[in-house]
Amino acid sequence: MTNIQVEDLSDVKKKVTVEVPQDKVLELLDSQYRDLKKTVQIKGFRKGKVPLEILRSYFKTQVEADTAKKIIEDTLESGLEEKKIVMVSVVKIDPDAVEAGKPFKYTAEIEVPPSIEVRDYTGLKLKKTRREVGEKQVEERLQSLRERNARLSPIPESRGVKEGDHLVVDVKAEAEGNVIPALTVTDYHMELGRNFYLPDFDSKLVGLKPDETKQISMELPSDFPRKNLAGKAASFELTVKEAKERILPDLDDDFAKDLGEFESLEQVRAEITEDLRKLAESQSKKEIENQIVDLLIEKNAFEVPESMVENQVDHFLNQSIQSLVSRGIDPKRLPAPSEAQREQIRPSAVRTVKGGLVMRAIAEQEKIEVNDEELQAGIEERAGEIGLSVDYLKDQLESNNMLEELRASLLQDKVYKLIQEAAEITEQEPPSESEKAPTDETEKE
Repeated sequence: MTNIQVEDLSDVKKKVTVEVPQDKVLELLDSQYRDLKKTVQIKGFRKGKVPLEILRSYFKTQVEADTAKKIIEDTLESGLEEKKIVMVSVVKIDPDAVEAGKPFKYTAEIEVPPSIEVRDYTGLKLKKTRREVGEKQVEERLQSLRERNARLSPIPESRGVKEGDHLVVDVKAEAEGNVIPALTVTDYHMELGRNFYLPDFDSKLVGLKPDETKQISMELPSDFPRKNLAGKAASFELTVKEAKERILPDLDDDFAKDLGEFESLEQVRAEITEDLRKLAESQSKKEIENQIVDLLIEKNAFEVPESMVENQVDHFLNQSIQSLVSRGIDPKRLPAPSEAQREQIRPSAVRTVKGGLVMRAIAEQEKIEVNDEELQAGIEERAGEIGLSVDYLKDQLESNNMLEELRASLLQDKVYKLIQEAAEITEQEPPSESEKAPTDETEKE
């Protein structure tokens, strides 16, 4: 019978010592050699007829290593299940040598979830920022819609270009009598006033009309990439080939109809108001939840497995990469995350892991669960929010192994609700810089 001993190294680490009896070791060794004999080919012997002594002389090291691996695979997880130990990760395994006629012994250092008995999660004092949606916020959002739906039209012949105009220009740049290739461009598209070409360069174009050419001189920046030209005088020949101004649509019912799903401007205002209201509610909800997590971590000190923290760091980094990919950036061109970057986001990862563990512990203490009916309701709600059919979303969640993630999220929502119902919540005025419209960037955990 396999003998398993467990020793606590810390709240989240254990040393597991496993000893497998010699008869079991011999059985597995024989099995490995029998399997090998069926497939191996050695000159001078027919397939399947190689003597055991020959096999041992050729493959002893490999077979013993494979046997050790097989024994560890067969005994570690099953032994931990027998001891009712949940393993998060294996830190390291130190096996002895496998020898026929002797027991096989190995030690494994593993990480386990911390055992948490959460205290003081009722009667929390929480603050909720009062967020009201007013006419000013609605108008700002409406103006933003106008900006996004502006059209470009050639500027009037009576005026030159001005800040905000969209230009197509040719630029020939020289310094010390030589062309500067990095600054010499044809059909360069620019929005006047952005100064993407060079600092203070755009102002030199103000007043020019299409097809006009102008000669200017200015100093190159001190941090110019070509160090031999940094801070030196350069001459530029500028030609405006095309100039267009942004024409904002009128705020009327026709504008609403052009948006595609409205019949009147008032419907647009109503939709914006509702969106801002929901956003304000979401920000307030996240604000309360962040306070709950911070207070519970403060009131309940416990150690977390290092592997869980590292996995969370990886998750955060992957999210950042996916965000860049969604903006059209090739992930192959991105440098690998540095250790300094990992350390920078580590505190957030530790907080996220602790928050998840403490909320799960409260759910266990309060015997809170999410049954299949509640999971189905959660799928239906999310399908409605993102405009997908329920069946399609459920299929996607199942195929990506994300159903249990959704169940865990719903469970966390139930725990937050329990804590808030027993909390003392007071409203507070928003700080002065927050009196503007709610933004789409809610605070991240």
